[in-house]
Formats: sequence, structure tokens, C-alpha cells
Amino acid sequence: MRTQLCLILVLLSLVVAPFASPEETGSVSLVASKALPEQSNSDTIIHENFLSLNGPYVTETSPDMVLLSWWEWSEETNSDWPDDDAHSRRGELGLEDETVTLFNEEQGDNLTIEEGLALGRQHSRDQQVLTLDGSIDIVSNEYNQWFLRFPVEMTPLVNLSENTVLYFFVTEDDATDNHGRQAAHLVRDMKPEIGFSNSQGNVTETVWEISSEHLLAAGIDLESNPYGWHITLAFFGEVEGDDTNRLLALYHTSLPTRWENSTSGDLALPIFLLILSSVLASGAVSSAMKREKGMPKLNAEWAVGELPTAHFTFRSGNQKVTLKSCEAELPWQTKGGFKTKRIAPHSELEFSLRFKERHDADCQISLSLEVEELGSWTQYLRLSDPTHLSVKNGQSVETYEREASNGEPNES
Repeated sequence: MRTQLCLILVLLSLVVAPFASPEETGSVSLVASKALPEQSNSDTIIHENFLSLNGPYVTETSPDMVLLSWWEWSEETNSDWPDDDAHSRRGELGLEDETVTLFNEEQGDNLTIEEGLALGRQHSRDQQVLTLDGSIDIVSNEYNQWFLRFPVEMTPLVNLSENTVLYFFVTEDDATDNHGRQAAHLVRDMKPEIGFSNSQGNVTETVWEISSEHLLAAGIDLESNPYGWHITLAFFGEVEGDDTNRLLALYHTSLPTRWENSTSGDLALPIFLLILSSVLASGAVSSAMKREKGMPKLNAEWAVGELPTAHFTFRSGNQKVTLKSCEAELPWQTKGGFKTKRIAPHSELEFSLRFKERHDADCQISLSLEVEELGSWTQYLRLSDPTHLSVKNGQSVETYEREASNGEPNES
């Protein structure tokens, strides 16, 4: 036990040091962070699908596509899925109500996936036109409201058109509304951004944000539901010398979580608790095994005679046993006293207990004993009414039709 205590103290000293409050920057605290991913290659396109009112809500797609599922029917269906951004998206692109599918913002209703890929790739950039470096941060303000920040450095490699727009799309991997509808990669939130330079070589160093109010209004609570979200950053526009609207750059990844960037200090507490649990469990198992090996075994039976006599057979385990007393409960009374008996480990002791008279009732006997290293307790057992002795010669407390049984230890 002393070794276990030392181990626990050492572990505690290792755990306490690494723990500190979340990293603070100004008036916000950093909850989780990850670097922006590599820019997707030009073969990867954005596949936008406007879900129909009555389904189906499953959309065929491809690994070469980033799927965005739009929902427009919350007012008609009383669904808790957001639909404001879906209406905004349809309006800003000037889409007819019947339009269902887009590939890199180009209408592609009734096209196969292969045909949609081909259409989308016709409206992708031919070469890299910008760089974007930075991180995706989940931060908390002084009111413990969580929101997204993007501290970045953006540099156009060519002149971009004035109408170039960056879109942030926050999607839920597997969304279920209050009526049980299910959809993959549902767009919960969309935010357009134009706060960057369009001129070749001009570096924009800035911090873009998606506020907590914006996220919560879209049903995105990163504190209570941190998993199952993706973020897509898509630049749409034109480059100098080309008036075709294209997907100029695409970045797509999951939102960061606390565990994604865990350091050894972050993992110290769970590891410590696991080790502590293992130590305690090991100690409990070891103690139980030691107790089982040290526990004595007791058998009792009636013996035929002029006066009722109970015969006991006592077998010790791997510990020395001291049998301090042996008493019967009323109405049974023993004849003569009981002397303390000491039993060596792995030994057997037989003794008898005579009673003053016979009674038509079960005999309840209590034995006070002490086992070395395990402690003291009282063992209870019950011998059945001895009136059957004329039929059977001696009956065991353990074997006679379960009329008597060993009691459980009652430690004191």
C-alpha cells in the first residue's frame, strides 16, 4: 500500500504542473486551433444541392466534390434547420426556383455525377492564383461565448476581379431536424467576405470572424456539440484577362476540437486517472485474492447422543486463525464454557459443542474469530431442528437439504 501511495504522489506532482487555463489573447481565450489545410487541387469542385421539400434527402456525390446541401423549407415544414442562407444563396446567384444542382456555381440539373464533374472543372482555375496561410481558431470571449476566428495572410498571385468573393460555409456532417429528416453536409451557416486585396502581390494580413450570434442562430453550438462539423473556404471570381467566373481557390477541413491539438499536459489528467484506477483496481483484486486464500472454512453437523451435540470441523487458510468464542442464541444453551483455540495455517481443528436440552427450533450459532492480516469478524451459521436425528445419523450444516448454511462474515 505504501508503494501505491508513493506512486500516486509522484503522479500528482507530474500532473499539477502542466495544467493551466486556456491560452488567452487579448479579451478572448483560445479553445482549439488548427492550421488551414493545403489548397485543394483544381480537380476538386463544389457540388451544391438544394434539397426538395418532400425528399429524398440523400445526394449522390463523388470524392472529387465538396458537397453542400441547402434546405429552404423551414417555414413550410416547421423544421429547426436554418433556411435563410439557402434563400440568400439562391437569390445572389439569380437562380430559378426549379434549379436544384450547381457545380462550381454552374447550373447542372439532370446531369450525371461525371457530367457534373466535367462542368465544374470547366469553371475551375487552371493554375494557383492566390495563397492563404493561417489558422482556424475556436475562441471564447469574456461571456464564455464561442466563435470562429481566422487569423490569415492572403496574397493574390495574379490580379483578381473586383467581384471576387470568399465564402465561408459551415456544414454539419450528419444533420437531423426536429422531425427526423436527415441530410449529409447540411449548410448551417454561410458568410461572404470581401475584406482582402485583389491586386497581385499585395499581402492582406487580417483576422476574419464568424460571431457566436451568427453560429448560434444557425444551430451551431461548438461548446456542447464540438464534433461533426466542416468548414469550407471558397474563393469565386475572375482573374485578369479572363471574364469567366471560376472557383479560384478551395480549402476544406473539419473544425478543430480540443483533443485535436492536445499536448502531453492536456493528456496528463486522463492518463493519471487511468493509472490511478488501475492501481486501485489492482489493489482491490490483490486484497480480494489474499482474503479468499486466508479465509477459513467451517462445517457443522449434529451428533447423536444423550444430549444434543454439534460437531464442528474448522479448516484454516494460509493465515493463522484464533477462534475466540462460540455461542448459541436462545432458546439453545451450551453446556460448559468455550476455550480460545488457535489454529495454524493450512490446519484442521475438530471440536464439539454440547447443549443443555433439545428444542424444536433451528440452532443459531455465532463464532467470533480473528484471522491474521485480515482482521476480526463474527461468523454465523444455522443448524436445522435436530428432531430428524432418529432417522439420519448426523447431518451436516452444509449438506443436509440446504436446511443450514454458512453465514457471511460480519467484520468488526
